[in-house]
Amino acid sequence: MHTTSRLSNEILYDALCDPLSHNGLQRTSRVGLVNDKGTVYKFVDSNPRVIDFIEPMIANECDNANLEMYNSQNSTEIYRNFLNWLFETFGEDENNFRGKSLERLKLSRGMKVLVTGCGLGNDLPLILNSVGVEGEIHAQDISKLMVICASKSCDRENICFSISNALSLPYVSRYFDAVYHFGGINLFGDTRKAIAEMERVCKIGGRVLFGDEGIAPHLRGTLYADIAINNNPLWAIEPPMNLLPHNATNVELAYVLGNCFYLIAFSPSIGLPQMNIDVEHKGARGGTARTRYFGKLEGVRERTKEKLIKKAKERGISIHSLLEESINLNIPDQ
Repeated sequence: MHTTSRLSNEILYDALCDPLSHNGLQRTSRVGLVNDKGTVYKFVDSNPRVIDFIEPMIANECDNANLEMYNSQNSTEIYRNFLNWLFETFGEDENNFRGKSLERLKLSRGMKVLVTGCGLGNDLPLILNSVGVEGEIHAQDISKLMVICASKSCDRENICFSISNALSLPYVSRYFDAVYHFGGINLFGDTRKAIAEMERVCKIGGRVLFGDEGIAPHLRGTLYADIAINNNPLWAIEPPMNLLPHNATNVELAYVLGNCFYLIAFSPSIGLPQMNIDVEHKGARGGTARTRYFGKLEGVRERTKEKLIKKAKERGISIHSLLEESINLNIPDQ
């Protein structure tokens, strides 16, 4: 059961939970949040809107590589330089591109939004404009340095930051109206789990949108693609459509930034898509999707099948109906 805790200045911790057990957290004085086993997730620099979920955790090899990359002394400068190069290369205005991407989430006032891999927080002001002061924004990244920079550049009452692992998000299930990620999922080490975590924390009927490097299929094998992939091997990665959860609906795939990046969007639903498998087929064969799947019979000789088809035509009924009639007549229920 998730327990809630609120600060007097109305910062909400309803969204937060232990990243491993998903159990609730309690505030412990001015230090941070504590789980039911006594593990303390500390506020960073005494800022109650920035919580460090990484420090008490054991990082794996992939996590350590990412931490080394994004927590180095010049990482923010390197990251910013890369973004400048990227948008200049493809002739895109950065804010315009970010705004168009976020439009796919159909955000509105009062929504609760999570941004995973938030980086320097460049998307947060645009999201804030959409959800307003009534909304709630949570931003996550594995890099402490990036999160601190993002929190300083976008310091608002309704924005909360977590230094955490995208493969074990510290957020309760089905909390957010929208979950967004752009850039970095190719480096998470377990893309399927990263997508599953975004789906877990999104409401049924909400919207998940994520994207990263992955050149469009129709360009592969061209000189354009060869140059792009030579410059950045990550552009050779296939969009992970096969890793979407089975309950994904309203799935969309688009390519952006010179068709070198994919954007995948979907809405979580309950279970598999709806399909009525009991609708009767019209025609000689007859039956339904259910009977054709679960009612398969042992193979018969071709001559026997031909006789069956001929008899069904003579009777003016489907093969399915003839079989049902014959078997039920000659083999009554016990």
